[in-house]
Amino acid sequence: MANSAAHISLPTLKGEQAEASHPAQGDVWLSASAGTGKTQVLTARVLRLLLHDARPETILCLTFTKAGAAEMANRINEILGRWVRLRSTDLAADLRALGEPFGPDAQAKARTLFAKVLDARGGGLRIQTIHSFCQSLLGGFPAEAGLIPGFRAIEGREEAALAQSVLAEMVAEADTGGQIGLIERLQQLSHRLGEDAARAVLDRCAREPEAMEELGGGIDAQVRRWLGLGDADPDAILLSACTDGAFDRSALERIRTLNGDWGTPTGLKRADAISAWLAMPPEQRAQSITLLTDVWAKSDGEMRSFKKGQAPSAEDYAALGEKMFAFFNGNLELQRLARTAEHIANCLIVGQAYSRAYTAAKQAQGVVDFNDLIRHTARLLDTHGMGDWIRYKLDQATDHVLVDEAQDTNARQWDIVKAIAGEFYAGEGAKAQTVRTLFTVGDYKQAIFGFQGTDPKEFEKAKAHFTDLATGAGREVKDLSLAHSYRSGRPVLALVNQLIDIVTPAAMGLDRAPVAHESARSGQSGSVTLWPPVKAKDEGEEGEEAEESWLSDSELKWAAEIASKVRDWTLGPNRLRLRNEGRDADPGDVLILVQKRGDLARTIVSRLHEAGVPVAGVDRLALNAPIVVQDLMACIRFVLQPDDDLNLAALLVSPLLGWSQDDLYDRGKKRTGVSLWQYLGEHKPQPLLDLLGAADFSTPHRFLESILSGPMQGRKKLIARLGEEARDPIEELLNQALAIEREVTPSLQLFADWFDRGEVEIKRDSAQSGGAVRVMTVHGAKGLQAPIVILADATRDPDFKKARELDWVAEDGLKLPIFRPRKNEMVGSLMTSAEASDLREREEHWRLLYVALTRAEEHLFIGGALKPRQMTKGLGERCWHLQVDRALAAMGIAEVDGERTLVHHEAEPRRARSMEPETVRTVREPEWLRKPAPEEARPPRPLAPSAILPADTVSDPPPSPEMRRAAERGARLHSLFERLPNVEPARRAVFADRWLREAAAMDDPDARRLLIGDALRVLDDPAFAEIFAPDALAEAPLAGVVEGQVIAGTVDRLLVSDARVLVVDFKTGRRVPATADAVAPHHKAQMAAYVAVLRGIFPDREVRAALLYTAGPNLIQLTDSDLEPHKPGFHRQQDNLATAG
Repeated sequence: MANSAAHISLPTLKGEQAEASHPAQGDVWLSASAGTGKTQVLTARVLRLLLHDARPETILCLTFTKAGAAEMANRINEILGRWVRLRSTDLAADLRALGEPFGPDAQAKARTLFAKVLDARGGGLRIQTIHSFCQSLLGGFPAEAGLIPGFRAIEGREEAALAQSVLAEMVAEADTGGQIGLIERLQQLSHRLGEDAARAVLDRCAREPEAMEELGGGIDAQVRRWLGLGDADPDAILLSACTDGAFDRSALERIRTLNGDWGTPTGLKRADAISAWLAMPPEQRAQSITLLTDVWAKSDGEMRSFKKGQAPSAEDYAALGEKMFAFFNGNLELQRLARTAEHIANCLIVGQAYSRAYTAAKQAQGVVDFNDLIRHTARLLDTHGMGDWIRYKLDQATDHVLVDEAQDTNARQWDIVKAIAGEFYAGEGAKAQTVRTLFTVGDYKQAIFGFQGTDPKEFEKAKAHFTDLATGAGREVKDLSLAHSYRSGRPVLALVNQLIDIVTPAAMGLDRAPVAHESARSGQSGSVTLWPPVKAKDEGEEGEEAEESWLSDSELKWAAEIASKVRDWTLGPNRLRLRNEGRDADPGDVLILVQKRGDLARTIVSRLHEAGVPVAGVDRLALNAPIVVQDLMACIRFVLQPDDDLNLAALLVSPLLGWSQDDLYDRGKKRTGVSLWQYLGEHKPQPLLDLLGAADFSTPHRFLESILSGPMQGRKKLIARLGEEARDPIEELLNQALAIEREVTPSLQLFADWFDRGEVEIKRDSAQSGGAVRVMTVHGAKGLQAPIVILADATRDPDFKKARELDWVAEDGLKLPIFRPRKNEMVGSLMTSAEASDLREREEHWRLLYVALTRAEEHLFIGGALKPRQMTKGLGERCWHLQVDRALAAMGIAEVDGERTLVHHEAEPRRARSMEPETVRTVREPEWLRKPAPEEARPPRPLAPSAILPADTVSDPPPSPEMRRAAERGARLHSLFERLPNVEPARRAVFADRWLREAAAMDDPDARRLLIGDALRVLDDPAFAEIFAPDALAEAPLAGVVEGQVIAGTVDRLLVSDARVLVVDFKTGRRVPATADAVAPHHKAQMAAYVAVLRGIFPDREVRAALLYTAGPNLIQLTDSDLEPHKPGFHRQQDNLATAG
């Protein structure tokens, strides 16, 4: 065996860790607090299952993230691979740590497990996300699930692009189809919410297609009924209430008199308002009702105070005001409720249409999103007949199910788990002798992904469901907890325990107090420091940061202070000591957490970089945000438009060219009347001249890579100036360039347009620090840890943020995604749904604090900056900083110079240090490294059928006005032939006239009438009925390879039947040949190419071609003998010319 002197044994499983991981425990529901070794237990459970003869392919482990699945799979495979070569003593130590036999026989078995996993059917252990599991299952039964075979999952930019195109097409189709009402509703929704918020609520509707379909029709009436409006006409009711005799006029006049007698400006204004309102006719009174109600109601609809100084002091005034408020404002509320119902109905009607269009678009493209994977799988498994058979097959293949991060598993995902593991409790059957197990691990306190539709209460429901099944089958269920932390020091855990008491378990959504956290390691040092909130600079004090006006002065000051502290801790002469590791802190030991990814996080990264501290950047950011990406895109924009002075100036002073601001000024200050590029003359940088020379011959990826790795050495220059955090954006930009090249014909202009249309989000791998400070959200840090953690925005007040979304539980449990109504619009089920949503958000807010605090191993620092409003009003009750301050005070930690610090020091462990200096191996660069790659052979460009035989070899003169009009006429006829066949014959003329007027901008009614007549004469002719039948394809793209030549084009009409294929092209010219012999040769060549391609596609069917001359109209059939002299191969031409028309 190999020398394994450096081997580090597996940690010994202790207490409930050992009990939970033992395969004999069939059903285990494990609650694992942060840092208690959850991943270790999960890994040990799989290893022990294998040691107890479980077949690898029967183990299914479902994780929450791809990273989690990869980490666990790598960890298990690494251990199994190591066991093959370990010395007996080391292998015995590992097996003993797992609580397993460690004699020779047990060791021999352990050494075979790696090969056993490799040889297992289906690729061995199934450790995957639930979405990956669903995709593989649906891939085996696509038709049964209602999907297209070969479907693929989309996410990110592609998903956003599809959604955007679907919305645009829906609006366009509504416009051409005369669905003006839908467009008006969309306009009203956008006016109410704003464009971005309207798009967001529509996207939520698209993610809930089943709810949208269950909603059905008659949405306006349904919404009014759910809100208690019924058939009431609020406008008519209000008008009636404003009529003399309907209201208590004497009470109103008494209020006027008392306000007049009060004599204050406010009283006199109110008296005048009542007089003016009474003088109006009923219709005007109804329109001006707020003039009256302002007397006793505030602008938000709440009743005014009638206390002394705010209203007349007469004893009866308050009663009179309350009476008028109840009468008039009650009717006004009814009117407001009707408007709310209208807005909600608009949202749901447009959302339903958009959901249907989005579903159809995904089906047409053969794609699904992550929600579809879960939804289709749950529905497939629940399908009568087929679902039973699939569940049977899954049951045969699965004996052990492990669910990680169970608190973040939603209801539909639990339905899938129930379908997989349900048969474990069915009693004796084909697997009566097999021990089948269900293991779930999670932590209610770490349920923080409610915005993704998860609810930790589903964890409890699933637990109750499986417990009932186990009890019925006579199986024992183990409900275990892990509370001993192997991560955080005693001060951090003491703060966490006290904070849970201060906030209360109920506020976190817990039905009982959790087990107190304890440190599992003796001798652990640690500290907790609460910094005082940072206030703004003194008035008039101005720094360089003042230009960054998107942040308050206090936040800019705070970002600079954090950078200064981190520099001193990790690079200064008195570095922060990591006593548990016996060393000084490095930048990679620091993790900075924020609640929200935004300007503060980016500013902290910027200040760290300015301070010379290595920083990995924010965990996620928009691709167009990093300066390095802007510099590279400036290169592309330069070659597309060299005379863009602003872009060129930015490029010249970038690290790629290295000019200083003074250089730029000196060489361009005397420029007048010409662009900067033209003015530079002989001073034009050679690298830019080289870029211009390569622009027409490079794909986006090749162009960017040549900048980065070629003579410019762009990657080296950019990283040297901007730091290692520039590396990820560079690589992601290259990845996106490659991705777009796979989708479309690449060009620099197309890539620049694509880049400017939307955002691409970079997701950094934050699991490893790479020796740099990490800055990320608390959500992104889930599952991570660091010796030093800074919670940088603990002063953030969530009450400042207004919720914009609501899942409205309307009736019979139907949950509908809508916008969040305003406070004064909340009634009935709207208010109930909003209150439930607010409660869930508040509970998750405190759970997020728990996750943030428990990322720290040794040192935890908590601070933040005060917003301007907090300078006067103080911190809100839901501010983390305030509650941490209360917790530390309750622990008796005194405030010193504004700080509270809890410290516990232990003696540093002794660590053996190698005395041998590290040797650095120098590698010589190969000669080819800096040379341009050789040119690759380029395939021929696609040839358009119309380009096979040109009409003549002489260049055409510029088109005359008559020729341009003829071309426009032909294009419009083609468009009518494409659109009109699907319109009812009786409506074709009206539809065509509207389309020509609005879409084609054809203003002359006589010209429209003549063109419509020409089109309808063709469409109404029975001789051409087959060509325009519903099953005929219009504007069908066609591509194929004929005799080595790629041919691509678009045919006007294509009919495909079981025995025959007919391709028809429209000719809209005035000259109509009498016979096939008179057809122009280039038209025959075009049709011969189409026929050749189609015969390659349909080798077993007869392929015919015809030309429809619309001026006749006359359909000319072309036989093989007509086309033979013109078929592809007789002429070679590499230009892709416009299709002859």
